[in-house]
Amino acid sequence: MTSHFERIIAYNRYKTYAVLCVYIAIFIFIGLLADIIRIDAPSLQEGFAMLLSLYEFPLITFGMALVALCIILFSIRQFSRIMLSGNEYKRINPNNVLSRKESSLYGILQDLLKSANCPFEPALYIMEAPYMNAFASGWNEKNSMIAVTSALLEHLNEDELKAVVAHELSHIRHGDVRLTMCVGILSNIMLLGVNIFAFYFSSSQSQGAKSARTILLILQFILPLFTLVLSLFISRNREYMADSGAAYLMKESEPMVRALQKISQDYSQNQYQEPNPTRANAYLFGIGEILSTHPSVQNRIKALLGQHF
Repeated sequence: MTSHFERIIAYNRYKTYAVLCVYIAIFIFIGLLADIIRIDAPSLQEGFAMLLSLYEFPLITFGMALVALCIILFSIRQFSRIMLSGNEYKRINPNNVLSRKESSLYGILQDLLKSANCPFEPALYIMEAPYMNAFASGWNEKNSMIAVTSALLEHLNEDELKAVVAHELSHIRHGDVRLTMCVGILSNIMLLGVNIFAFYFSSSQSQGAKSARTILLILQFILPLFTLVLSLFISRNREYMADSGAAYLMKESEPMVRALQKISQDYSQNQYQEPNPTRANAYLFGIGEILSTHPSVQNRIKALLGQHF
């Protein structure tokens, strides 16, 4: 029988992947508009028909997709280096001599993997940083990683640390680390494409080309706001999912609540500089709320306290 928690996770996954489908649809739409301008189609309708039937090959659409694929493949191969750059870091290897805290952290991960019946083991890193935070990354479960900062390891007790690691493990189990990577890449290429294609092929003067160019000019103003809203929806949704996942693995919400409170208080008392903005959206904790990729701590705690196990 499916639990209430599993139904919530399934519903949130459905909403998140629905947003990804919207991203892909917009991505293809922009490419087709650029191709309509390129082939100087007599009208929008005829242009779409010619391209979708492959009477005219959608060269720009295909090129955009190829660029996105190449960037994704590069990100898959180099994600650990990209995410950890800017700070010193150490991978926890149980075959080496570990400090007491390192051994405790590794034991926490092993306990969680056993509790969750995980057939994989993410790489575990400690990143030297003065702020308390953590993140997960990777394309799939087999090449995933979890990193916690040295300050987090120093200031949280075992239950709170376990809740944080469970939160990051949940990100990997839910598959949203891959989703976030794809959405980020698609967003950047879409925005770049709109800005370029609205002014290219100026010699194309058919009614179809003019209409496509007009739509691209309008998208220049609408798309940045629209993609921001969708990105915020995905990112905030994934944080609520991971918080719930942590509470589910721990069988209680309090350790995650306490961890969020301690981390939030630390950030409120200090002004930390982030040397690598690439990982800002992946962190357990983000600053602000209105334009932040993370929900407020108050809302996250409220959601956690509403969980029942």
